[in-house]
Amino acid sequence: MKAAKYMGKEELSIVDIPKPTPKEKEVLVKVKHTGICGTDLEAYKTGLYPVPVVMGHEILGVVEEIGENVKKCKIGDRVTYNGSISCGQCPSCLRGDYNICYDEFRELGIYKDGGFAEYVAIPTECLVAVPDSIPDKHGTIFEQLATGLQSIRVAGVNMGDTAVIIGLGTIGQFILQGLKLAGVKKLIVIDKNPNRLEIAKKFNPDVALKKIAIGKIKGATNRRGADYVFECTGRPAVINASSSLIRKGGSLIQVGISDTPFNFNFLPFIMSQNRIQGIYAWHPRDFEFAIDLIARKMIDPDPIVTNIISIDDIVEKGFKEAIKPDTKEIKILVDPYK
Repeated sequence: MKAAKYMGKEELSIVDIPKPTPKEKEVLVKVKHTGICGTDLEAYKTGLYPVPVVMGHEILGVVEEIGENVKKCKIGDRVTYNGSISCGQCPSCLRGDYNICYDEFRELGIYKDGGFAEYVAIPTECLVAVPDSIPDKHGTIFEQLATGLQSIRVAGVNMGDTAVIIGLGTIGQFILQGLKLAGVKKLIVIDKNPNRLEIAKKFNPDVALKKIAIGKIKGATNRRGADYVFECTGRPAVINASSSLIRKGGSLIQVGISDTPFNFNFLPFIMSQNRIQGIYAWHPRDFEFAIDLIARKMIDPDPIVTNIISIDDIVEKGFKEAIKPDTKEIKILVDPYK
Protein backbone atom coordinates (compact mmCIF):
# COMPACT_ATOMS: atom_id res chain seq x y z
CA MET A 1 0.00 0.00 0.00
CA LYS A 2 1.04 3.62 -0.55
CA ALA A 3 2.24 5.60 2.47
CA ALA A 4 4.20 8.73 3.40
CA LYS A 5 7.19 7.82 5.57
CA TYR A 6 9.04 10.37 7.66
CA MET A 7 12.82 9.86 7.64
CA GLY A 8 13.97 12.95 9.51
CA LYS A 9 14.30 16.68 9.00
CA GLU A 10 12.68 17.70 5.69
CA GLU A 11 12.63 14.06 4.56
CA LEU A 12 9.21 12.64 3.74
CA SER A 13 9.08 9.89 1.14
CA ILE A 14 6.20 8.23 -0.71
CA VAL A 15 6.79 4.49 -0.30
CA ASP A 16 5.08 1.17 -0.90
CA ILE A 17 4.79 -0.87 2.30
CA PRO A 18 2.85 -3.99 3.32
CA LYS A 19 -0.75 -3.54 4.38
CA PRO A 20 -0.82 -3.97 8.18
CA THR A 21 -2.46 -6.95 9.84
CA PRO A 22 -4.42 -6.16 13.01
CA LYS A 23 -3.06 -7.78 16.16
CA GLU A 24 -5.04 -8.76 19.22
CA LYS A 25 -7.33 -5.90 20.30
CA GLU A 26 -6.56 -3.98 17.11
CA VAL A 27 -8.61 -3.20 14.00
CA LEU A 28 -7.57 -2.42 10.45
CA VAL A 29 -8.98 0.93 9.37
CA LYS A 30 -9.30 1.98 5.75
CA VAL A 31 -8.29 5.64 5.86
CA LYS A 32 -10.58 8.28 4.39
CA HIS A 33 -8.74 11.40 5.53
CA THR A 34 -5.78 12.22 7.74
CA GLY A 35 -4.98 15.78 8.76
CA ILE A 36 -1.55 17.39 8.68
CA CYS A 37 -0.98 18.52 12.26
CA GLY A 38 1.04 21.53 13.40
CA THR A 39 3.24 19.12 15.34
CA ASP A 40 3.87 17.20 12.10
CA LEU A 41 5.00 20.45 10.48
CA GLU A 42 7.33 21.17 13.39
CA ALA A 43 8.80 17.66 13.08
CA TYR A 44 9.27 18.14 9.33
CA LYS A 45 11.17 21.38 9.94
CA THR A 46 13.28 20.23 12.88
CA GLY A 47 13.55 16.42 12.94
CA LEU A 48 11.47 16.23 16.12
CA TYR A 49 9.98 12.71 15.70
CA PRO A 50 11.69 9.32 16.08
CA VAL A 51 12.39 7.75 12.68
CA PRO A 52 11.45 6.06 10.47
CA VAL A 53 7.66 6.27 10.83
CA VAL A 54 4.56 6.71 8.70
CA MET A 55 3.26 10.06 9.91
CA GLY A 56 -0.35 11.03 10.55
CA HIS A 57 -2.41 10.85 13.74
CA GLU A 58 -5.54 12.88 12.86
CA ILE A 59 -7.36 9.95 11.27
CA LEU A 60 -10.86 9.26 10.00
CA GLY A 61 -11.69 5.93 8.42
CA VAL A 62 -13.84 2.80 8.28
CA VAL A 63 -13.17 -0.46 10.11
CA GLU A 64 -12.32 -3.11 7.49
CA GLU A 65 -10.82 -5.97 9.51
CA ILE A 66 -10.91 -6.98 13.17
CA GLY A 67 -8.19 -8.66 15.24
CA GLU A 68 -8.74 -11.13 18.07
CA ASN A 69 -10.66 -10.17 21.21
CA VAL A 70 -12.25 -7.07 19.71
CA LYS A 71 -15.67 -6.27 21.12
CA LYS A 72 -15.82 -2.49 20.90
CA CYS A 73 -16.62 -2.14 17.19
CA LYS A 74 -17.60 -3.99 14.04
CA ILE A 75 -16.67 -4.02 10.37
CA GLY A 76 -18.09 -0.97 8.58
CA ASP A 77 -18.01 1.34 11.60
CA ARG A 78 -16.89 4.90 10.86
CA VAL A 79 -14.25 5.85 13.42
CA THR A 80 -11.63 8.34 14.44
CA TYR A 81 -8.48 7.94 16.49
CA ASN A 82 -8.06 9.35 20.01
CA GLY A 83 -4.38 9.07 20.89
CA SER A 84 -4.81 10.33 24.45
CA ILE A 85 -4.58 6.85 25.96
CA SER A 86 -2.79 6.40 29.27
CA CYS A 87 -1.67 3.69 31.69
CA GLY A 88 -4.20 4.65 34.40
CA GLN A 89 -1.74 3.89 37.20
CA CYS A 90 1.03 6.50 37.23
CA PRO A 91 0.92 9.64 39.42
CA SER A 92 -0.41 11.77 36.54
CA CYS A 93 -3.21 9.34 35.73
CA LEU A 94 -4.19 8.96 39.37
CA ARG A 95 -4.61 12.74 39.49
CA GLY A 96 -6.77 12.57 36.35
CA ASP A 97 -4.10 14.17 34.14
CA TYR A 98 -4.21 11.42 31.53
CA ASN A 99 -2.69 13.57 28.79
CA ILE A 100 0.61 13.78 30.69
CA CYS A 101 0.86 10.08 31.53
CA TYR A 102 4.37 9.00 32.57
CA ASP A 103 4.28 5.63 30.86
CA GLU A 104 1.90 5.07 27.97
CA PHE A 105 1.28 8.21 25.90
CA ARG A 106 2.58 6.81 22.61
CA GLU A 107 0.77 8.19 19.60
CA LEU A 108 0.33 6.73 16.12
CA GLY A 109 2.19 8.69 13.45
CA ILE A 110 4.93 9.54 15.95
CA TYR A 111 5.98 6.34 17.73
CA LYS A 112 4.14 3.85 15.49
CA ASP A 113 3.02 3.92 11.85
CA GLY A 114 0.05 6.24 11.40
CA GLY A 115 -2.53 7.46 8.94
CA PHE A 116 -0.70 8.94 5.94
CA ALA A 117 -1.40 5.61 4.26
CA GLU A 118 -4.22 3.63 2.71
CA TYR A 119 -4.65 1.54 5.86
CA VAL A 120 -3.66 1.82 9.51
CA ALA A 121 -3.87 -0.64 12.42
CA ILE A 122 -5.38 1.03 15.49
CA PRO A 123 -5.78 -0.32 19.06
CA THR A 124 -9.47 -0.56 19.90
CA GLU A 125 -8.99 1.47 23.08
CA CYS A 126 -8.11 4.43 20.83
CA LEU A 127 -11.18 4.17 18.59
CA VAL A 128 -14.08 6.60 18.85
CA ALA A 129 -17.25 6.34 16.77
CA VAL A 130 -18.05 9.32 14.55
CA PRO A 131 -21.72 10.35 14.30
CA ASP A 132 -23.28 10.25 10.83
CA SER A 133 -24.14 13.94 11.18
CA ILE A 134 -20.44 14.87 10.91
CA PRO A 135 -19.08 15.03 7.33
CA ASP A 136 -15.91 13.10 6.50
CA LYS A 137 -13.85 16.27 6.05
CA HIS A 138 -14.73 17.34 9.60
CA GLY A 139 -13.80 13.98 11.09
CA THR A 140 -10.07 14.62 11.50
CA ILE A 141 -10.06 17.85 13.53
CA PHE A 142 -11.23 16.59 16.93
CA GLU A 143 -7.69 16.60 18.37
CA GLN A 144 -7.05 20.25 17.56
CA LEU A 145 -10.44 21.30 18.87
CA ALA A 146 -9.88 19.18 22.00
CA THR A 147 -6.52 20.89 22.58
CA GLY A 148 -8.23 24.27 22.25
CA LEU A 149 -10.99 23.21 24.63
CA GLN A 150 -8.43 21.96 27.16
CA SER A 151 -6.56 25.26 27.01
CA ILE A 152 -9.78 27.16 27.80
CA ARG A 153 -10.77 24.73 30.55
CA VAL A 154 -7.35 24.65 32.23
CA ALA A 155 -7.06 28.43 32.00
CA GLY A 156 -10.29 28.77 33.96
CA VAL A 157 -11.95 31.24 31.59
CA ASN A 158 -15.22 32.72 32.87
CA MET A 159 -18.04 34.61 31.21
CA GLY A 160 -17.17 38.29 30.99
CA ASP A 161 -13.39 37.76 30.83
CA THR A 162 -11.14 39.31 28.18
CA ALA A 163 -8.74 37.31 26.01
CA VAL A 164 -6.09 37.68 23.32
CA ILE A 165 -5.21 34.92 20.83
CA ILE A 166 -1.84 35.20 19.07
CA GLY A 167 -1.53 32.85 16.11
CA LEU A 168 -4.54 31.72 14.09
CA GLY A 169 -3.60 28.27 12.88
CA THR A 170 -6.04 25.43 13.44
CA ILE A 171 -5.87 25.45 17.25
CA GLY A 172 -5.96 29.24 17.46
CA GLN A 173 -9.06 29.31 15.25
CA PHE A 174 -10.78 26.74 17.46
CA ILE A 175 -9.80 28.60 20.63
CA LEU A 176 -11.50 31.63 19.09
CA GLN A 177 -14.74 29.72 18.58
CA GLY A 178 -14.48 28.09 22.01
CA LEU A 179 -13.98 31.42 23.77
CA LYS A 180 -17.03 32.83 22.01
CA LEU A 181 -19.04 29.90 23.37
CA ALA A 182 -17.54 30.49 26.82
CA GLY A 183 -18.94 34.03 26.82
CA VAL A 184 -15.82 36.18 26.90
CA LYS A 185 -16.60 39.89 26.96
CA LYS A 186 -13.78 41.09 24.73
CA LEU A 187 -11.82 38.94 22.28
CA ILE A 188 -8.75 40.14 20.37
CA VAL A 189 -7.02 38.05 17.68
CA ILE A 190 -3.59 38.60 16.14
CA ASP A 191 -1.90 37.01 13.11
CA LYS A 192 0.42 38.51 10.51
CA ASN A 193 -1.02 36.18 7.84
CA PRO A 194 -3.92 38.14 6.28
CA ASN A 195 -5.61 34.97 4.99
CA ARG A 196 -5.87 33.47 8.47
CA LEU A 197 -7.00 36.78 9.89
CA GLU A 198 -9.84 36.95 7.36
CA ILE A 199 -11.01 33.47 8.30
CA ALA A 200 -10.95 34.44 11.98
CA LYS A 201 -13.12 37.45 11.22
CA LYS A 202 -15.92 35.08 10.16
CA PHE A 203 -16.32 34.29 13.87
CA ASN A 204 -16.64 37.95 14.92
CA PRO A 205 -13.73 38.76 17.24
CA ASP A 206 -13.98 42.25 18.75
CA VAL A 207 -10.56 43.29 17.44
CA ALA A 208 -8.45 41.70 14.67
CA LEU A 209 -4.80 42.80 14.29
CA LYS A 210 -1.94 41.93 11.93
CA LYS A 211 0.66 42.54 14.64
CA ILE A 212 0.92 43.05 18.37
CA ALA A 213 -0.27 46.62 18.97
CA ILE A 214 -0.02 47.27 22.70
CA GLY A 215 -1.93 50.55 22.57
CA LYS A 216 -4.92 49.06 20.74
CA ILE A 217 -5.01 46.02 23.01
CA LYS A 218 -4.78 48.11 26.18
CA GLY A 219 -7.45 50.43 24.77
CA ALA A 220 -9.79 47.49 24.24
CA THR A 221 -9.23 46.19 27.79
CA ASN A 222 -9.78 49.36 29.89
CA ARG A 223 -6.00 50.06 29.87
CA ARG A 224 -5.40 47.02 32.08
CA GLY A 225 -4.55 44.25 29.62
CA ALA A 226 -6.33 40.95 28.99
CA ASP A 227 -7.25 38.35 31.58
CA TYR A 228 -5.77 35.66 29.32
CA VAL A 229 -3.33 35.58 26.43
CA PHE A 230 -3.39 32.36 24.39
CA GLU A 231 0.02 32.18 22.67
CA CYS A 232 -0.28 29.77 19.73
CA THR A 233 2.84 30.54 17.67
CA GLY A 234 5.66 29.19 19.85
CA ARG A 235 7.91 32.00 18.61
CA PRO A 236 10.31 33.27 21.31
CA ALA A 237 9.88 36.97 20.46
CA VAL A 238 6.10 36.63 20.61
CA ILE A 239 6.19 34.73 23.90
CA ASN A 240 8.31 37.51 25.43
CA ALA A 241 6.06 40.23 24.02
CA SER A 242 2.99 38.62 25.57
CA SER A 243 3.92 39.99 29.00
CA SER A 244 2.86 43.47 27.88
CA LEU A 245 -0.65 42.27 26.98
CA ILE A 246 -1.67 40.60 30.25
CA ARG A 247 -3.33 42.39 33.18
CA LYS A 248 -1.86 42.16 36.66
CA GLY A 249 -2.75 38.73 37.98
CA GLY A 250 -3.63 37.49 34.49
CA SER A 251 -2.39 34.39 32.65
CA LEU A 252 -0.29 33.41 29.67
CA ILE A 253 -1.65 30.17 28.21
CA GLN A 254 1.25 28.69 26.23
CA VAL A 255 -0.19 26.54 23.46
CA GLY A 256 2.45 27.04 20.76
CA ILE A 257 5.50 24.76 20.78
CA SER A 258 9.12 25.93 20.78
CA ASP A 259 11.84 23.27 21.00
CA THR A 260 14.71 25.78 20.95
CA PRO A 261 16.08 27.35 24.15
CA PHE A 262 15.72 31.14 24.27
CA ASN A 263 16.09 34.02 26.70
CA PHE A 264 12.86 34.74 28.55
CA ASN A 265 12.27 37.85 30.67
CA PHE A 266 10.46 36.68 33.80
CA LEU A 267 10.54 40.06 35.52
CA PRO A 268 7.27 41.44 34.06
CA PHE A 269 5.49 38.19 35.00
CA ILE A 270 6.89 38.27 38.54
CA MET A 271 6.11 41.96 39.11
CA SER A 272 2.52 41.49 37.87
CA GLN A 273 2.04 38.09 39.55
CA ASN A 274 1.10 36.50 36.26
CA ARG A 275 0.66 32.78 35.72
CA ILE A 276 2.23 30.81 32.85
CA GLN A 277 0.24 27.70 31.97
CA GLY A 278 1.59 25.15 29.50
CA ILE A 279 -0.83 23.12 27.38
CA TYR A 280 -0.05 19.64 26.10
CA ALA A 281 -2.45 17.59 23.97
CA TRP A 282 -5.92 17.05 25.46
CA HIS A 283 -7.89 15.17 28.08
CA PRO A 284 -10.18 12.34 26.88
CA ARG A 285 -13.25 14.33 27.98
CA ASP A 286 -12.10 17.26 25.81
CA PHE A 287 -11.99 14.91 22.81
CA GLU A 288 -15.50 13.65 23.52
CA PHE A 289 -16.75 17.21 23.99
CA ALA A 290 -15.14 18.22 20.68
CA ILE A 291 -17.10 15.56 18.80
CA ASP A 292 -20.31 16.58 20.56
CA LEU A 293 -19.87 20.28 19.74
CA ILE A 294 -19.28 19.56 16.05
CA ALA A 295 -22.16 17.08 15.87
CA ARG A 296 -24.46 19.77 17.35
CA LYS A 297 -23.01 22.37 14.95
CA MET A 298 -21.89 24.60 17.81
CA ILE A 299 -18.36 24.68 16.34
CA ASP A 300 -17.86 25.22 12.61
CA PRO A 301 -14.74 23.56 11.12
CA ASP A 302 -15.69 24.30 7.50
CA PRO A 303 -13.72 27.55 6.97
CA ILE A 304 -10.72 25.99 8.73
CA VAL A 305 -10.42 22.86 6.54
CA THR A 306 -8.95 24.60 3.50
CA ASN A 307 -7.67 21.79 1.24
CA ILE A 308 -7.78 18.04 0.60
CA ILE A 309 -4.79 16.59 -1.26
CA SER A 310 -3.42 13.21 -2.37
CA ILE A 311 -0.54 11.35 -0.74
CA ASP A 312 1.52 12.02 -3.89
CA ASP A 313 1.15 15.77 -3.24
CA ILE A 314 1.81 15.60 0.51
CA VAL A 315 5.25 17.25 0.33
CA GLU A 316 4.71 20.07 -2.17
CA LYS A 317 1.02 20.89 -1.60
CA GLY A 318 0.98 19.74 2.01
CA PHE A 319 4.06 20.26 4.19
CA LYS A 320 5.95 22.79 2.07
CA GLU A 321 2.81 24.83 1.46
CA ALA A 322 1.68 24.78 5.09
CA ILE A 323 4.98 26.11 6.45
CA LYS A 324 5.03 29.14 4.13
CA PRO A 325 4.55 32.34 6.18
CA ASP A 326 1.99 33.65 3.67
CA THR A 327 0.14 30.36 3.06
CA LYS A 328 -3.59 30.48 2.40
CA GLU A 329 -3.99 27.08 4.02
CA ILE A 330 -4.93 26.30 7.60
CA LYS A 331 -5.92 22.64 7.89
CA ILE A 332 -4.84 20.39 5.02
CA LEU A 333 -6.22 16.87 4.80
CA VAL A 334 -4.68 13.92 2.97
CA ASP A 335 -6.95 11.52 1.04
CA PRO A 336 -4.94 8.36 0.25
CA TYR A 337 -7.27 7.41 -2.60
CA LYS A 338 -7.40 10.78 -4.34
